[in-house]
Amino acid sequence: AEPKAECEIISLFDSVEERLAA
Repeated sequence: AEPKAECEIISLFDSVEERLAA
């Protein structure tokens, strides 16, 4: 996996966590 794609996935998961925590 490319670092760029990995970074995008991490960002996506962060957004999901924020929505679940909200």
